[in-house]
Amino acid sequence: MSRSSFQQFHWQSQQFGCASNDIDRFYSLLSEQMQRLGMLKQTLGDIENYPVDLYCSPAPQKQLPDILISAGFHGEEAAGPWGMLKFLSQLSEQVFTSVNLSLLPLVNPTGFKAGHRFNIHGENPNRGFGVADGNAVETEESSQEGKLLIKQQALLQALSQDGILTCHEDVLQHHCYVYSFEPEQAAGNFSYGLRDSLAEYFLVAEDNSIDGCPLDDGLIHNHYDSSFESCLVRIGAKQGACSETPALEDFDQRINANSAVMQQFVNSSAS
Repeated sequence: MSRSSFQQFHWQSQQFGCASNDIDRFYSLLSEQMQRLGMLKQTLGDIENYPVDLYCSPAPQKQLPDILISAGFHGEEAAGPWGMLKFLSQLSEQVFTSVNLSLLPLVNPTGFKAGHRFNIHGENPNRGFGVADGNAVETEESSQEGKLLIKQQALLQALSQDGILTCHEDVLQHHCYVYSFEPEQAAGNFSYGLRDSLAEYFLVAEDNSIDGCPLDDGLIHNHYDSSFESCLVRIGAKQGACSETPALEDFDQRINANSAVMQQFVNSSAS
């Protein structure tokens, strides 16, 4: 069974009091949190009148780790962006004393609004991040969103040099798992910590193969492809991960799990 590119998925969030694809409410609540925290906004470009915004620590400090969290690459994986809202609502300005935090809250706004995987043009925003001579390059698979991000690779590489986390969901799963990247051949505390933060909310997927990748102990480790997070690791990020929450489970529980994995990522990266 494979994921459908245009099948629509909609859920209702009790804690946010809206549908999963309510993009106007999402942007409104996001603006409130960013203003509260004083994070700095940079619009990388627009997709069909929706911005692809990057947010950064208000006063980054050279001695602190630089980490990036991204979400909303696939429109049917809505608990990632909503989970970031919950994560933000629980943050205080104190976080900026331990990490330089940057965020891409919603990369694929047209897919999010429609509730389907690809963008409005039928492109996969999490594929097409090629690498050549240590740089990100466009490929035939690159989406409009991807091209925006590749143009900003120098900035994104600097902001993620100590770690990149992308939050995804799997609409075929009742169980959670993590794609992880570490310098060592074997997974370490970074990878298992992220997996365990999800395991507080869902059962961990049993050893098998997902999309042709071997899953061992809840982890698909050091599997390089043309995804955003894989690209950033290949061009310089020290470590990285893609969390996968099970979209066959309760939506609010998935929101909570995404918030938790983001907090674990920050905790594991903090100086």
